[in-house]
Amino acid sequence: MTNETANPRSIPFRVGLGHDTHRLADGGPLRIGGIDVPHDKHAVGHSDADVLLHAVTDALLGGAALGDIGEMFPNTDPANRGRDSAEMLGLAYD
Repeated sequence: MTNETANPRSIPFRVGLGHDTHRLADGGPLRIGGIDVPHDKHAVGHSDADVLLHAVTDALLGGAALGDIGEMFPNTDPANRGRDSAEMLGLAYD
């Protein structure tokens, strides 16, 4: 039985799951959700290493069956060096 058969007014939907981790290194600040948090550590990454925005971007791409953040913004592309994660989220959304 499909979702439409069970309830003709239901709308099919997709779910995406996002997860991101980065190691920490000395020197701050720590960027989370586009905000620089005063801290003695920072996340290490090719872009700005914002774990919250990376997880949201991964969830969005996964829900749309468009791969993940590493496929859309590979760390082998020099254009992504230090890239703002909010910009990456906006591009993934578009």
